[in-house]
Amino acid sequence: MNAPWPPISSLIIVPALGALGCLAPWFSAKFDKNARVCRLWAIAVSVFTLVILAAFAGAATATPGYVLGLEEVHPWIPSLGISFHLKLDGLSFAFTLLTAVVTLAVVAWPSRPATAGAGWYALLLVGEATVMGAFLATDLVLFYVFFEAMLLPVLGALALWGGAARLNAALKFLVYTMVGSALMFLSILYLGWHAQSMGHTLGGNFLFEITTLASLKMLTSSEQLALGLAFLLAFAIKIPMVPFHGWLPDTYREAPHGLAAFTAALLGKVGIYAIIRFMWPLFPDFMAQAGVYLAAAGAIAVVYGALVAMTQKDLRSLLAYSSVSHLGFCVLGVAGVSTMAMTGAVFQAVSHGIVTAALFLTVGVITDRQGARDFDRLGGLAKAVPVSAFFLMVFSVAAVALPLTSSFVGEFLILVGSWKLFPIWTGVAALGVVLGAVYTLTAYLKTMFGPLHPSDAIAGGDVRGSSALVLAALAGLVVALGVVPGGLLEVISPAVQVSSTSSLMADSSILQAFKR
Repeated sequence: MNAPWPPISSLIIVPALGALGCLAPWFSAKFDKNARVCRLWAIAVSVFTLVILAAFAGAATATPGYVLGLEEVHPWIPSLGISFHLKLDGLSFAFTLLTAVVTLAVVAWPSRPATAGAGWYALLLVGEATVMGAFLATDLVLFYVFFEAMLLPVLGALALWGGAARLNAALKFLVYTMVGSALMFLSILYLGWHAQSMGHTLGGNFLFEITTLASLKMLTSSEQLALGLAFLLAFAIKIPMVPFHGWLPDTYREAPHGLAAFTAALLGKVGIYAIIRFMWPLFPDFMAQAGVYLAAAGAIAVVYGALVAMTQKDLRSLLAYSSVSHLGFCVLGVAGVSTMAMTGAVFQAVSHGIVTAALFLTVGVITDRQGARDFDRLGGLAKAVPVSAFFLMVFSVAAVALPLTSSFVGEFLILVGSWKLFPIWTGVAALGVVLGAVYTLTAYLKTMFGPLHPSDAIAGGDVRGSSALVLAALAGLVVALGVVPGGLLEVISPAVQVSSTSSLMADSSILQAFKR
């Protein structure tokens, strides 16, 4: 059904206009005052965006089964069959909700790079607008525009306010992502040309719309293979999947805390989302054949990321490889035709976004206070920063999927749902749960209760005020989704079935129990 007011595009327009509002007083106010005002403005814009999304969610409660299905369509380049087509269903709602929550947490976080002012908040809001667009677009060309545009604020913030090796990290990030997305763009053009060559004009306005292209069933097996690989490469780099993760450690190490939280929480989720939204409908035969290889890649990423994380001495590097491991579970979940596994993958992606953002922000407080990120210079901090120690404990146990946390729900559904399809690779991935607990809890014990090391440069104290409020809100979400996951699962599950493939395995009693 069509959304009357506000339009779905307001989820993109509001943060984009908010970014312009940040820049408006840049030249007329002093730096410190301007930065404080822009932070409050960015918080207000982010809250307003979240309120709009909540209003859309209210429409879901009025329909049986919490089925959310809102669309907005405008001709964009009708002569080429390109439309401005947005869709808000349960699948896109889960990811736009994550985007809104993480952006609000990052802009509300009081710590920012020392030289950053209005431009910092403007880039974060631009990032929110572009990521929202990627999660809402159903026209392939429009999706590609947002898919590329989301790189700009991340690259800008990284190059301006990153660490000593920020330019090398930004260049590596750019090269990796551009290679994959260029091949995807050529594949999108081929799909449109092929549809036209077969006489499918489709009214001239919706040639690249995913539902239309999927309904044509015009691709041969060899075409599905070639185009599917091109799409998969772009999404594998974005997630990132092993061995396409080379950009990730440098980016996470060099990015400011808030940018690292934003990037780790959101960018990889676009790849997970796109596999469900675009690859399963467009290339069902390819996905059915490639499923076992995709499951293997996910399971290997789980174990590989965990093993490499165990060897790290830098907290940021540990979080980087931890993300590789946790996102491997999501890849395993989207590899096969299982409603339970795919629903679990979406739920786990949302959970990971919240948890990893909170971890980067909490670790940022600790490393700023100590002036170090190396375990050799960290230890015995529980007494010095007790509030940070508490929140780090909460998010650490959430990261290892302790029951009653959101990660437990996601990983459990993925493992159970994938077992019948890929028993060997599911067993390999399950090993990652144990390894994850080892490196995460070891890191926590070393930093909080290990030998006390003197601080070389104390740049701040324990979390307090707005910092504690942000972490408390994120911790509350993690626990709430772990204790009462049914509401979000009810929204995700039907959308996953419609968006991916009609041949999904039916819901099991386990998934139904979680929904209740």
